[in-house]
Parts: sequence; structure tokens; C-alpha cells
Amino acid sequence: MKETTLLQSLNIPGLGSNVTASVIKKYLAKAETELRKSHTSGASGREITSSYTRLIDNLLGGLFRSISKEIDGAEKDTALVALGGYGRGELNIRSDVDLLLLYRKKITPAIEELTQRILYLLWDAGLDVGFSIRTVEESINLAKDDVKTMTSLLDIRFLFGDRGLFNTLNREKRKRLFNRRRVKGFIEDKILEGSKRREKYGGSVYILEPNVKEGEGGLRDVHTSTWILKAKFNGEEIPRLLTDKEEEELEDSLDFLLWLRNELHFETRRKMDQLTFDHQERVAGLLGYEKTEEALPVEAFMQQYYRHASAISHLSNLMTSRLLKKPRKKLLWPYKKLRIDKDYIIARGLLCSTGDDIYENDPVAMIRAFEYSQVFDVDIDQTTRDLILMNLNRVDDDLRTSTDVSESFIKILRGKGVFRTLSLMHELRFLERYIPEFGDITCKVQHDLYHIYTVDTHTLFAVRELERLKDLYRKEFPLLCTLYEEVENPEALVLAIMLHDIGKSMGKGHSNKGAKLVPQICRRLDLSEDTTNLVIFLVASHLLLADTAQYRDLHDEKLVINFAKKTGDIERLNLLYILTFADVRAVGPEIWNNWKGTLFQELYFKALNVLERGSFELPDTVRKVKRVKENVKQILPDVNKEEVEGYFQLLPARYFLSNTARSIAEHLKTTKTLQGRPYVMKVTQDRERRLTELVICTYDLHGLFSMITGVMAANSVNILNAQINTLKNGIALDILQVNNVFGDLITDESKLREIERDLLNVLTGKADVGEVVGKMKPSLLDKKPRPKVPTRVLIDNDVSDTYTVIDIHAQDKLGLLYTITSTLTRLGLYIHISKISTKGEEASDIFYVRDIYGQKIVDRGKLKEIVDSVYSAIEKKGA
Repeated sequence: MKETTLLQSLNIPGLGSNVTASVIKKYLAKAETELRKSHTSGASGREITSSYTRLIDNLLGGLFRSISKEIDGAEKDTALVALGGYGRGELNIRSDVDLLLLYRKKITPAIEELTQRILYLLWDAGLDVGFSIRTVEESINLAKDDVKTMTSLLDIRFLFGDRGLFNTLNREKRKRLFNRRRVKGFIEDKILEGSKRREKYGGSVYILEPNVKEGEGGLRDVHTSTWILKAKFNGEEIPRLLTDKEEEELEDSLDFLLWLRNELHFETRRKMDQLTFDHQERVAGLLGYEKTEEALPVEAFMQQYYRHASAISHLSNLMTSRLLKKPRKKLLWPYKKLRIDKDYIIARGLLCSTGDDIYENDPVAMIRAFEYSQVFDVDIDQTTRDLILMNLNRVDDDLRTSTDVSESFIKILRGKGVFRTLSLMHELRFLERYIPEFGDITCKVQHDLYHIYTVDTHTLFAVRELERLKDLYRKEFPLLCTLYEEVENPEALVLAIMLHDIGKSMGKGHSNKGAKLVPQICRRLDLSEDTTNLVIFLVASHLLLADTAQYRDLHDEKLVINFAKKTGDIERLNLLYILTFADVRAVGPEIWNNWKGTLFQELYFKALNVLERGSFELPDTVRKVKRVKENVKQILPDVNKEEVEGYFQLLPARYFLSNTARSIAEHLKTTKTLQGRPYVMKVTQDRERRLTELVICTYDLHGLFSMITGVMAANSVNILNAQINTLKNGIALDILQVNNVFGDLITDESKLREIERDLLNVLTGKADVGEVVGKMKPSLLDKKPRPKVPTRVLIDNDVSDTYTVIDIHAQDKLGLLYTITSTLTRLGLYIHISKISTKGEEASDIFYVRDIYGQKIVDRGKLKEIVDSVYSAIEKKGA
């Protein structure tokens, strides 16, 4: 519907003294209904905000004029002024309508009555109105001491009343607030304010649930740049700071965000600026995105959002930078200059180009700007940045295959400060032009709580983690720092990290898909065959170490040998270990922990041992167990040697190879203390790995581990790893590595007593474990909308010679582990090893199981029953 038609259809007949709040409420409701129809029919964000602004103008105009006529002297010497988004003419649905009533000398009874009648009608009608009443002098004086008020005066728009009074405010504002003396301080305040705002709302464009107004890349970024421009030029004509293409891009992105904000406000019927997971999925469907091999609908939509938000952030900063940059003459003269070559000099700590046509004559010079910026540790001045942006079209196939360019790029990868340099190349959009495959993952999002950043941002952060191994991490990660120092070909490792996730632009199986893209990139970079093969290996295998360490039994010698075979040699193992560290650390601030670090290091050393001995044969298990036994005897001189011999006959070899001699000695002593008691629980705090170890010794019964998991779940204890052992004399010895909900040690004595009490009640039959678990109450965080995780139940009968491995991936939820273990118990399965990992909202629970006869499960019918039963139990739990 056209705006004029809409306005006509919404006129309030006979508007005057008899108008009521209910009449206005109906007017606003009808307006919102009609505007939403236009919105869903394809109207742009600008069209809706403009229409809504005019509708409010129409309402206020009718009220102001009709009520003013009824109050003698009300309209004289007063002016109604719009502020904020309403003043800018981009009023989103359900947003605040900010108003200023100007008066000349004093508030008369007529002005008071006018104000009260208008405001009470608007408030009673449900309109959110921000209102202030001041003289011109009061407005100016308040603004001098309050940046927020000073800013609001940049967006004033005359509505009704005395235009001369409004003009006086405008004139005084320019003269007394935004003069040369004050404007510099205002601009500095706005820049600082913007920095604090962005930090408050996540500090990045690429956060999981962005705020479309206040977050980085949100509408407020454009507002801030515009305020700075208005303040700087103070009523004079503002020069163009963006090219036609840049202006078009900014307007397109701004319109998208206005449309999105309208949609959020329409749907929630309130001011709602956070794009939460549930709204992301809903809007993706609304915009017609469909599932493809490459991405879910919501992922495609969020990639579009991030591209627009990134454009707004980039172009808003660009406007401000161009406005505030120093004129080239002042920059270059009379200060000292360092000439680097014919195209570049360094002046006042900035890298400057020597002419405006250098890239027309020699496009290769573009990459040298980044190389020199890195080598001399200086920033690139704004004029040179603009030249690069304007000449990106010259980054073509000839330049991508240029030997000179590739040499500069390799120097950058090998040099110091590579993260800063690559980030600058990405910011100026050179990187995605030079390596188009990297451009395909720009703003690429994964719809989960684990991957906090977009793929391109994560990749650059991984390079930063690698770089920190040179100095920052020397005390915290000495082994990794030493290994990195010994890397002979650091540029290959940096390139592998840059390319490790490029396959994500093509959907599932990104490791292998990305590896297939590597040869063409390496050919363009003129890399050797050996270097190319190394990068291919690292990209194809970048998940191998992490997945093996977290989801498989590291005490399985066959598994470790096969892993070592896949790495091939010590150099590749070292590089894979370093890459895995950088990759996981860069996922998010809370993702890396000491437990993961310990698992990765354990697998690294075990594989290193295999490669160093130069044999992929299985070691002599009997000899190794005998050596462990002798060590235990030495640790326990007061224990009868026959008793130690007897203990070694009660458990399989795997137990003795999975635990240290000192731990085995402690376990032996624990079993001796059982002696008719229902159970014994020993607690050990492992401060290095930030976990608590619980050794639970009791008499074995079917479903024991399920009972234990139920008790732990009821007490908000996370199980990270579990080793379930049954002695031949009927005693169960379960070893659990656990932590609390904050990922830390469980040191609270009262919490430990609660765990012991619940274990006692469940093991003695005083309480049913199902009822104990049923008392658990979900937290507020559990009720918050989260991305959905499809349930997957997979069987692996190849990875182990003695166990069937069940891989379960599902939505992390209250009591999930108990649901799974109790189901496996009902199926007659015996759990021997359990490894639990959580990535955001996805739980990965891995179980090594055998049947009642102690055998792997090979019957297809039984395997299908396991998969179907576990899947149904999880889905029923989530229903």
C-alpha cells in the first residue's frame, strides 16, 4: 500500500477534544497491521520506517493542532521537535518516539495543559514516548554537560508550532555547541563511546546472537559516523566520503538491518533488537532460505546478516577515518621520511604511497604495502588504504599467479606479526580477492553454540594463537612453544591454518573437500611439491588428533599405532599437534581447557613413542604388565606380595596398562577397605588438569554405572571420562574424572557429602535412581532458545578388537547421560569405557561396550536394536 493511501485510510475522523486514548490505540493498531502487510509483501526497511514516521507525524499533528486551538495561548511560543530515530525519519515499529517541546520564556498553565493532555493520551494509548520540555537556553546548557543530550540535538526535526523558535535552537546549537573549540572533544567522546558500546555488546560483528542496533556492525555504527560528520561540518554541506559503489553497499546493508529490526519488533510486539537463535531460524524461513548441501537455511541467512553487518562496520569506520585523516601535504612535510622504494615511504609512523596511480602502473605493489607494513611494524595511512580499495579489481588471475606476488605473500606468512597483517589484508578485502577460496568462507557461520566466530574470523584467530607460541605462551605451553621454534617451514604451517576450514563453504566433510582445493592454491603460490603435500595432509587431517584424543580410548595400543601410521613421521606429528592446539584455542575463549590439553598431549607422546621406536608392531603386553606389577610391589612394601599377585589376577591387562603403578596401588588399598561396606568413594583433586577424580568401589550389580551417572547428574556433576572395571571376585572399581558445571574442581565438602548420601541411598535400594534424577530442575539457561542438534547414534566395530564402540551425538540436556546408560543397561550391555565431551549445545557420549558374554556385538539385528532404542530414548527425553 502506498504511504499516502495508508495515511488517508488511518485518519481519525473528528479529531478534537473528544478524542480518547482508545481511539488512538485503535489507530496505532490499524497502522501496525497495515504496515506489517506492506512489510511481508516486500516493502523495504526504509519504506516501513519512513511510513511509520509519517504516521506518527500525522497523529501528533492532529493532536497538537486540535488541542492547541482549545487552549488559549498554548500554540504561541512553543514548538514540538522530533529527536532520535524519529528525528532522523527512520522510526522502527514499537520504537520510542522521542519528543522535545520548546518554549520561549516560562512554562505557562496553557503549555502545561497542552503537554499533559497530549502525553497522557499517548501514554494511555500504549505509545512509548520519551518527552522533555525546555527552553533553547536550557537545551544548550544541558548539552554542554551531557554528551547524550548534545548528540540528540544533531537529529532534531521540526514538527509543529513556532518554526522561528526551532530555528533559534538550530542556530544556537551550531554556534555554541559544535564550534571548532568544542567539536574535537565531542568527536573523541563519540569514538570512545562507540568503542565501549561495541565491547559491551560482544566486541565483534560475529557473535552468536547479535544486537542489530547496538552491536558492532549494527545500526548505531552508522548513527555514530553520521553524528561525527554532522558535528564536524556543523550545518555546512557534507562532502562525499564514500564512492558510488560504497554508498550503494552501505544503503543496501542499512536497509537490510532496518527491515530486520522491523521484523523483530513486529513479531515480538515490543522493542527487541537481539537476533536470538529462535528468531534466526524463523527469519531464515521467512526469507525463503532452503537447506542445501553446503548450509542449513539459518546458516545461509546468518551469512547474509554478517556480510551486511560487516559492511556497515567497515564503511562506517571508513567514513570516520577519511574524515579525520590528515591531509597528505601535512602528513609528508616537513617531517622526516624513510623511502622504502619508488612506491612507498614511511612518514609520521605510517606507510604512505608516493602517488595515486602506482597500482595502475604496477598492481603487484599492492601486496608490498602489506609486506612493508609488517616488516617495519607500521600502519598503512588512509590514503593508501583507499587506493587499495579502489584498485581491488586489479587483483586478477595474472596477479594471483605472479611469482613476485607469491614471494611477498610467503614472506608475510613467514614474518613477525602475521596475524595483524592478514587481518589488515582481510579488512581491506585484498585477502579474499587474492585467495578466492578464503572469500568463500568469509562471514560463513555454523549454527551452534560451539563455534562462536564465523569461519574466516576463527581462521585468523587460529593464526593469532599460533603466533602467541613465540612468546606469550612460553610459560603456559612450553612444549608447544619449543616444537614451534623447531618448525623448519613455518609458512607451510601458517598456510595450512589459513586453509584448514576452506572446505566448510562446501558443506559436510570439509576436511577432505578443503584438501582437494589446496593443490590449485599452492600452484598459484608456486610452492614445491613437498610443501604442497604437507599442506594437503594438515588440512585433510586437522581434526584427526582432536577427535582421536577426545572420542577414543587412548590406552588402546592398536588405536595409537594406527594414529601414528596416519601421521607418517615426527615432523608431521609435531605440526599436527601445533595446528590442533591453535584450531581448538581459536574456537572460543571457554573451549580450551586443561582436560583437553592433557588428552592431546597424551596422544602426542604415545604416537611420538611409536614413531621414535620405528615399529608399528604391538608391544609385548605380558612384559609390560609384569613391569607394572613389580613397580606396584615397590610402592606397597607393607602389602603381602601374594596379595599384589592376586590383585593382578582379578583384572584384565588393559586395566594395568591404562593406569599408573601409583594409581593401581591406591586402587588395591581401596578395594581392601570395602569389607562389607555398601561402597567406598575416594576423592582426589587433580589441580593441574582442573578436574576431580572419583574412585567408587562397591559390589557389582547390573546397571551400576547407570546408577552412578544418575547420581552425578542429580548433583550437577559433569563426567568427562569413566573407566568401568569389574574384578573377578565381584567387586566393581569405577574411576571417574569429573568437574562441576563451571568446568572446575569439585571441592565443596557439602556437595561431596550430597553425592555420597545419594550414592548410598541408590546402592542400598533406599532410593530409586530414576526418582533421584527426576528431581532435577532445569536452569533458566536450559529454557533459553538454542540451536537444535540432530540426534545421531553410530556403531564402530573396527576401531577396537575387543569392544563395540557406540558414538552418540545429541542435544545436551538435563540427565542425558543417565538416559543413555540406563537404556544400554536395559539392552543387556556392559559399559567398560565412557568418554564424554560437550561442544556448545552438542553432547558427544562415547561408550565401549560388550554383551553379557563379554564379546563384541556383531549381530546386525542386535546392532539395529541398540541404535533404534538409544535414539528413541533420547528423542523421548527431549520431547
